[in-house]
Amino acid sequence: MKHLFIINPMSGNKKATAYVPEIEKYFKSSEQEYSIVYTKYAMHAKEICEEYAKKGGYRIYIAGGDGSVNEAANGVAGYDCPIGILPAGSGNDFIKCLMDYSNKTDIVRRTIEGEVIKIDAIKLFDEEKFNYCINILSLGVDAEAAYNSTYYTRKFGITGVPAYLLGFFKALNQKKTRFKVKITIDGQVVHNGYVMLAACTNGKYYGGGFIPVPHTSFSDGIIDMCIVEDKNLAFVFSVLPKYMKGKHAGIDGITFPKGKSISLESEDMLKVNIEGEIVERKSVRMEVVPGLINVIKPRDL
Repeated sequence: MKHLFIINPMSGNKKATAYVPEIEKYFKSSEQEYSIVYTKYAMHAKEICEEYAKKGGYRIYIAGGDGSVNEAANGVAGYDCPIGILPAGSGNDFIKCLMDYSNKTDIVRRTIEGEVIKIDAIKLFDEEKFNYCINILSLGVDAEAAYNSTYYTRKFGITGVPAYLLGFFKALNQKKTRFKVKITIDGQVVHNGYVMLAACTNGKYYGGGFIPVPHTSFSDGIIDMCIVEDKNLAFVFSVLPKYMKGKHAGIDGITFPKGKSISLESEDMLKVNIEGEIVERKSVRMEVVPGLINVIKPRDL
């Protein structure tokens, strides 16, 4: 087995390059073949992953943020090649589904020696950049918050939940809190009106650790949704702390529908958050593809 490490040097204030000495140290006493490459432009990780997945015989590791992880997943989709994650972004949300993220001790070794598992992917139709999403896709005030958060990250170096919260409050100040959307699941319209947000989940965490659907699973062949109806600011401030911890089930105005195919349609152009990448769309169509991606689950300590 050969090992390929893809380093995104721009992720998370250039945290990814810090893994290089640990990688070199691990293989110094090993006869296994490894190589390290650096991404040079947007979507380069996807291209590299696809190139090596076609060759076969590789385990690929991506050192970067959630955007880089999703690029890697798109690159290996349909191949047996597994991907491992060395977290180096601002949110690092998807890896929290695979391990206890509070303890990242010896993460390089644990990932190299980790177990390969299969996870579902959300196939996206009509998307030029990504064919698949492995974590969360959303629209509404949270997508506005994600879009705004990049300002605080780039200008002040603020990342994770603090950046997301600042972006969220900016969206409230801009009064971008209600969005008219028709939501269809498995051919049935489940909502047609205003929402505050609509999140479609395969993974559990986004925005640095927010939990829109606490019961979601990336291996059940289902897309779980969280729909928050249009409410006033008092509702927002009462629910936000619970939403951060995934404790918002049972609250009036919040529902958790699920299905295998989902479409989100609007008369207006809306921001859509795909793994931290913001695109503007009037409609998004998706369906789940069970067990499409091979992912390396780090060994427990």
